[in-house]
Amino acid sequence: MRNHLKPYYYTSADIFAEEQVHLFQKTWVCVGSSDNLENHNDFLCCKVGGKALVVQNFDGELAVFENVCSHRFNQLQCQEAGNRPLVCGYHGWKFNHEGTPTAIPSRPRFDDLREEVLNRLRLRKWRVECCGKLVFVCKSAEAGTLREFLGGSYDTIEAMANACGTLVDDNRLSIKANWKITVENTLESYHVSFIHPKTFAALGVSEGEFGWQDSHSSWETALSPSVTSRMNRFMALVDDRPAKFPGYFHQLVFPNITLATTCGTTFSIQFFEPLGERETLFRSLVFESTVDEGNESGQQALEVLGKMAVDFNRKVFLEDKVVCESVQVGVTSAEGDGILSDEELRVSRFQQEYLKYVCQR
Repeated sequence: MRNHLKPYYYTSADIFAEEQVHLFQKTWVCVGSSDNLENHNDFLCCKVGGKALVVQNFDGELAVFENVCSHRFNQLQCQEAGNRPLVCGYHGWKFNHEGTPTAIPSRPRFDDLREEVLNRLRLRKWRVECCGKLVFVCKSAEAGTLREFLGGSYDTIEAMANACGTLVDDNRLSIKANWKITVENTLESYHVSFIHPKTFAALGVSEGEFGWQDSHSSWETALSPSVTSRMNRFMALVDDRPAKFPGYFHQLVFPNITLATTCGTTFSIQFFEPLGERETLFRSLVFESTVDEGNESGQQALEVLGKMAVDFNRKVFLEDKVVCESVQVGVTSAEGDGILSDEELRVSRFQQEYLKYVCQR
């Protein structure tokens, strides 16, 4: 099976710039959890498609704007997350849920601030929708709804997101590799025995089954009998967990988000943020599952499983960082198309979907 992306797709500054406009600004992209946006004036900042954005809670309604004041172009929110009104810290301009300036200090000193002028000074607004606790944004007015975009993966993503309870890890790594290399690495298990012999391979995962949901894909696989036996002791204590999986489950949310769980006891959400054609900011959030408040034994079991998941994930991701950076060095001088096996079908599908947005050269 031929590779669909030639090596320069992972090194070209022109390709990277095209991706920002024609891929990330035209699809729905997950930017975080609504757990951080529950209260009036809660906000979080992010970067999507080369644009700095702020997601802001206005009396329970979420709105997303490009994070730049329309007066003199200062950042509106300067922290990654927090709670404050959407007010520019430079001259005190305040904006409402439509992005319109509603409070302007020394307003009479301006020559002409009629309503039509204020409308022209509205912040650039993006679309926002949620799937369970996950917040997605999209710039394109032509794109369908989030449910349409997620297609057959919507219900699974919603169930996984809503099952996330206590956050137990927020791990970030700078990886000197193109974002597509880091995503593609997560989409195949062919490398597991070579790169993760003492970590992921120790789960004893089998080949498993692929699932295809429009632009997205999933992989579900059983654990080894010995690992399953150990997990069964924990799962008996958390039988009231809301989302149950028989083994390891991995979901790609195209283009650059993944969710994973082992038996529905803990959940991890990974973000692969492109920083440049040869650099990716990787972020992994690990959550314990929720259980009933009265299930103290279950909560204690989840604490143990949560610590195990954090230790496991951090080791695996450091191993992935090393190999992804090695691939980036290699691909810089590579020629030809490469080749993919049947174990790498998800990589092939990812590349096919990618080429629907970025022109093939």
